[in-house]
Amino acid sequence: MVRKLLNELKWHPQKSLKDVYIVYIHRGAPGDKLIIPAEGIKLEKSFFVVGGTKIPYHRIVEVRKGDKVIWRRKNESKRIHV
Repeated sequence: MVRKLLNELKWHPQKSLKDVYIVYIHRGAPGDKLIIPAEGIKLEKSFFVVGGTKIPYHRIVEVRKGDKVIWRRKNESKRIHV
């Protein structure tokens, strides 16, 4: 689902990844999450690539356009953070 959204934003002629941010699980980061701009990512079949690192789509918890959440993983608010 999130891969489809990111592909649409990247390739649709009237949309873009500008001002889009991805929030994903990254153990060791504050709150175990990182927020990165989506503009520089490369989309693959089962993961996206940022800075040479492959990150599986299932680690994405939110996609934001500016301050607005445009996609959130189901039940993310109920997820327990260790």
